[in-house]
Amino acid sequence: MMKTGMTKRASSSGMLWFFFRHYKGKVIILVISLLVGGMLEAASVAVVYPLLTEAFKGGLGGGGLVLSVFQRIARLIPVSDQFIAYALFFLVLALATFAVKVFTIRYRLSFAGQLVETNQREIFAKLVRADYQYFVEHKQGELIYNVITAPQNLQIFLYSSTELLAQAILSISVLLLLVSLSWQGTIAVSLMGLVYYFFTRYLADKIAYDAGKKQAEAVTQSTVILNETIDGIKQVKAFNTGDIWIDRFGATVRAQWRHFVRRFTWQQTLPPTLIMILFVFTGIIAIIIRLVASDSFGVLIPVFGTFAFAVFRLVPIIGGVSNAVMQIMGALPNCEKVYELAGETLAHIKDGERELDTFRSAIRFERVSFAYGGRNRVLEDVSITLAKGKTTAIVGRSGSGKTTVVNLILRLYDVDRGALTIDGLDIKQYKLASWLDKIGYVSQDTFIFNDTVRNNITFGSQYPEEEIIRAARYADAHDFISELPNGYDTIVGDRGVKLSGGQRQRIAVARAMVRKPEVLIFDEATNALDNISEAAVQRAIDEIAKDHTVIVIAHRLSTVVNADKIIVLGEGRVLEEGTHQEMMARGGAYSELYRSQPL
Repeated sequence: MMKTGMTKRASSSGMLWFFFRHYKGKVIILVISLLVGGMLEAASVAVVYPLLTEAFKGGLGGGGLVLSVFQRIARLIPVSDQFIAYALFFLVLALATFAVKVFTIRYRLSFAGQLVETNQREIFAKLVRADYQYFVEHKQGELIYNVITAPQNLQIFLYSSTELLAQAILSISVLLLLVSLSWQGTIAVSLMGLVYYFFTRYLADKIAYDAGKKQAEAVTQSTVILNETIDGIKQVKAFNTGDIWIDRFGATVRAQWRHFVRRFTWQQTLPPTLIMILFVFTGIIAIIIRLVASDSFGVLIPVFGTFAFAVFRLVPIIGGVSNAVMQIMGALPNCEKVYELAGETLAHIKDGERELDTFRSAIRFERVSFAYGGRNRVLEDVSITLAKGKTTAIVGRSGSGKTTVVNLILRLYDVDRGALTIDGLDIKQYKLASWLDKIGYVSQDTFIFNDTVRNNITFGSQYPEEEIIRAARYADAHDFISELPNGYDTIVGDRGVKLSGGQRQRIAVARAMVRKPEVLIFDEATNALDNISEAAVQRAIDEIAKDHTVIVIAHRLSTVVNADKIIVLGEGRVLEEGTHQEMMARGGAYSELYRSQPL
């Protein structure tokens, strides 16, 4: 059902290109802003040297190219005091750096939000269009996690990746400045930075990625448990198993936060470790300069001060690099989920090319065989005809293949062998939407969402008020809807908890009818109802059957005695068909099934 060729762990650069390939313009603007910001910040560090030189009157010989450039710029400022000129230039650089940083932060966040939004929407669309079997094979909580939570890590991935680039640009700029001041000191700082980076990378690979992956697995599992508990809360309470579910959920949450602590302890410990090392390093260098070059100490103060300032500016850069690497590796497992989902080809029903304008004659199963996912066959060599304008009931014991017939008519699956035809043409030749537009479907498990009665009937489409009321009258629902506190605008609660089972089912019938379908399918639509509710829904079905093609899947045979034709299935085969009276007179499979049920 699902094809995926992405079993290997993808590289960060490969995923970056995959996610950014449609945003080349935004990436170029972002890189330019990072370059400008890095150069401005490096310049604001460099201008400290002429400031200190001027302050200590240490002369201009030690600054080389750096000082000569700033001298020329400072002369453009209409201030006679050279120190004030340098200070003003420093302030301008600081403000410009701040402005570029604010722009970059805002732009990155906006870009990240768009990236997350696009991928969430695309993954959701891919899932909705996927083969129905895909949903059968995957846990609902896992799918929710993959659509909502996993793509949110793209924001971390994008922000940390671009932060890594920003810090790289700034570190190169600062290192060039350091080289102009002291190449020996620059080598020492660079070696220390490289050792620190590779140590960080080792921790990121061995701890951050592993902890991030296990944390993602724990969050996925907790989402699954939460979803299943809410779905089955009635049974959880009835069987008094709440404590068991609480323990299961608690175990996954504990695992989630255990891996979070493991991951972030190292991430948060690294920066203060680096600062401590640099403090010690700077102090030792200061002592060495004082002891070795005591005579020229005053002249060396501007060089040492600028070098120390640059080194201390380099600390958050190196810390930012390590933090970005740890963040990327921690977010990588979730990004890989999104990457794999985006690259997967999910099996889906192949659409036909012909438009079905109207249903004219019959739905036919011609020697159809079918099995779910390669298991034992549910239907074997089934041939039946469902005629236009007639009510056809399909009955049989549990597991006989009744609902499978409906699944094939709705084309949730395609037949394995034989053919399913509509008006003589294979169903695969029709555009699926044009066929489904002709169908109204009501199942036993009614889907009612937490919204108004009106929106539950229209189900996302737009219909005039008179058509909504007409559909509700057809479903024998208008009277009880009118008695609700706000009529058609009454909120029905999650899964329609404010309505009775019969009311929910009649709203489902109204939903089917508002589409003005040509074919109505009732898949055991009254099975879960009490006698009074069943009678109300059955009245609605009987009324609809007068001028529609109706297919009824029934467990209770008392509800189908008036059908034009009844088809009896057993173990995936047609055992018998005819009217109620004909088959009762034969005394065959239908008669036996009918007599075995309570009146």
